[in-house]
Amino acid sequence: MVPGLYVGLGILSFLLVLNGFLQGAKKGQIMTVLSLLIIGIVITLFIVAGWKHAGFAIMFAFLVGIGTRPVAARIASRVFSKLSGEDGKYVGLPPRDLQIISKKLGRPIEPRKILYEEILKEEDKKEVRPEELLFDYCENQPSTKALLREFDISRNDLESLYHKLIMAGAGQWACGHWVAASALAYPESLRYVINRGEDNITRTVCNLIVYFERGSILNHTNE
Repeated sequence: MVPGLYVGLGILSFLLVLNGFLQGAKKGQIMTVLSLLIIGIVITLFIVAGWKHAGFAIMFAFLVGIGTRPVAARIASRVFSKLSGEDGKYVGLPPRDLQIISKKLGRPIEPRKILYEEILKEEDKKEVRPEELLFDYCENQPSTKALLREFDISRNDLESLYHKLIMAGAGQWACGHWVAASALAYPESLRYVINRGEDNITRTVCNLIVYFERGSILNHTNE
């Protein structure tokens, strides 16, 4: 019985991660159901096998979630491609450093925290904004650094590009990518953003979303 519970726990943990990459009106409900089933298995293991197994089960579910995340992202991207009738090639999850930066950038902002954060900034002038971390990342990666030099893009230009992307709708997740950040951090998408300029920025963002979501080819000419 215990081995079967662990197998079920592993499957549910993977499905929970996969659901996080998918979209749909019932995504929240599915997340709740899967979470409750996982909790139910942990409680069952506690009853039939003791607290040590229950503790190990929690660790096991956490490790399965981390270990299967790249696979889940690729499967989700493949699902999006099939549903759209395309045959794209997913770019993969962002590198670890970019993932950390993206999580900070993509963190929901609560209005009640804005004043508190402003107070903290006044108290600690050395605090680095997540945007600055992104720009540092772009300037330190050889591939994107070369593009910034080629097009003579300054840090101020990068910041302007980032905020324009956010305002146009790129402040969202697509298969593990915070689109506004990855758009500047990958050479292919950065070149696309630079070439497109401000011409139909909304269309540019839509194309970037499907690029990171499905691996669709970016057309550098103006559509």
